[in-house]
Amino acid sequence: MRAVIYARCSTEEESQKDALINQVKEAKECVTRMNWTLVDSYIESRSGTTTKGRTEYNRLYEDLENNLFDLIVIKSQDRLMRNTKDWYLFVDRLVSNGKKLFIYIESKFYTTDDALITGIKAILAEEYSRELSKKINNAHRNRQKNGGSVILTSNAYGFKKLPDKSIVLIEEEAKVKQRMYQLCADGYGSRTIANILSNEGIKKRSGKRFTEDDVLRILRNPINMGTVVMNRLHFDFETKIVENVPKKQQFRYEHKVPETVSKELWMEANNKIDTRATKANQNGSFLKGSNSGKYHLSGKIICGLCGNPYYRRVRKSNRESSYIEEWKCRKYTLEGRKSKDKTRPQISKIGMEGEKGCDNIHLDEKKLYDLLEQICLEQFSIDKDQVIIDTISLLRRVLDEDQLTDKLKVIKEEENHIKEQQDLLLDKLLNGILTDEMYKRKAKSLNHSLERCREKKKQMEKQRIKTTSKKQRLDEIEKELQSGKNIELASVNEMLKEIDHIVVFPDYMEIVYNPVNIMGIREEAEKQLEQVIRIEFGSMFNNLRKKEEIREEVICMIREKPTITAKEIASRLECSLSGAQYKLRILSKNGRIRFRGKGGKGYWEILEE
Repeated sequence: MRAVIYARCSTEEESQKDALINQVKEAKECVTRMNWTLVDSYIESRSGTTTKGRTEYNRLYEDLENNLFDLIVIKSQDRLMRNTKDWYLFVDRLVSNGKKLFIYIESKFYTTDDALITGIKAILAEEYSRELSKKINNAHRNRQKNGGSVILTSNAYGFKKLPDKSIVLIEEEAKVKQRMYQLCADGYGSRTIANILSNEGIKKRSGKRFTEDDVLRILRNPINMGTVVMNRLHFDFETKIVENVPKKQQFRYEHKVPETVSKELWMEANNKIDTRATKANQNGSFLKGSNSGKYHLSGKIICGLCGNPYYRRVRKSNRESSYIEEWKCRKYTLEGRKSKDKTRPQISKIGMEGEKGCDNIHLDEKKLYDLLEQICLEQFSIDKDQVIIDTISLLRRVLDEDQLTDKLKVIKEEENHIKEQQDLLLDKLLNGILTDEMYKRKAKSLNHSLERCREKKKQMEKQRIKTTSKKQRLDEIEKELQSGKNIELASVNEMLKEIDHIVVFPDYMEIVYNPVNIMGIREEAEKQLEQVIRIEFGSMFNNLRKKEEIREEVICMIREKPTITAKEIASRLECSLSGAQYKLRILSKNGRIRFRGKGGKGYWEILEE
């Protein structure tokens, strides 16, 4: 039989590494003793009560559906997980795919007859982890409440923890941070400070340059004025999420560690940051520059000049009180422009010396989606009218069915199932399988679920008395589909799921996709089969170049008719009169044209071809 082993340590401490090595050794000895063939090993060095972030377990879970092995060898049930839900999901996939599980510490195979016992073990293991989490959290909170020792990571810049748990400053690094605070107090922003440090050859411990995010993080941290804030974060065992603790429940201790800068300098620097941030404040919330992974374009756009990914950024429009969503090259966001003639002094008072930045274009999100919509319609022939007809036809069939009756039936079945669980839970309590505490906790959960079912039933009864007709609802939906851009947007988003990436250059972009991937056979896809759609967009996203083209157009108008007026230029360019006058002033200022005459009478002269 083809066997695989799975091994995992219970914590990530150094002392557990030997235990993991011994666990792997024992599992392999078991495979040899049973005359099985070892075909793979899944070794997990990461701890955790759930399967999230455990790459080897997730690989094993996926491989269960492939014919790669016949059985899995583990030390004990809690090596797989200490979560009841994950255990049942694992067992279901194990059994449905005809695989076996051998627990060598008990020298037995898992069978379906063990479902009840293993289920109870999973509950007990989860309960143990829950109690352990409570004790650890409580111990941390008591230590923090009583002003215990400060916990610092090994890479905390500027600080060093001695064997007696005391904290001392690293003088050389402390001087760098003092410089950051002084520069900030003098009015320099975090990007400019990062550029100054880079120009002076000052780097992080890793040898990389300080980014503006690194600088801002250091400037904002009160530990640099000797103040330590404890109990800022809390790990919730049930949701597995690290949550921010309200400020009222945090513990703040002054003079807990040596001061890197004085409190006055820290306050002055942070007040400068707050003043700059307030300028970008709109309706009580500060703009966030990016939101990685939450957009259809995330991870899809690559800079053709430097190879960095594009990030989403939001900025306030200069002319209107609206926002502009743009995608910008990561290298540009960190280091600015590469060419001196393209730099903007107002962005950074001091540029970074040497090789830096990127000169690629920014992508206005609205314009980009319009362009992708056009490509989608041309390349994939989306028939909007037919989509609307099919959608309305489907909705008509769905709405003709008695949905509320079906939904009420499902809720009634769910309600009956919960009641059966309550009866089963009571039987386990009477038979001594569950403790009173475990029974109370589970019973509370079931009562809560039952209450939710009853609340859903009430909501559906209210829905019955709604007077909106089916025809009216369908008419509203059809009107929205006809007038809105829902279909086009959905089509573009579906297209983005299938393409590999978009490579952006100043004048064009390349959409790279693999037709084999789109057909759903990704395992057989090869790089040689990649297809590229090249899209020329000219100056669509290059505002500077677009302005230059418009000015050249004005020159052509003057060449055709030297007596042309600003009003005529405004009419032909479809812009305002003041806009046309501004273009003429810029051309005159740059020495391209000159007006011959007085009092508005005369002609324009082109000074250079």
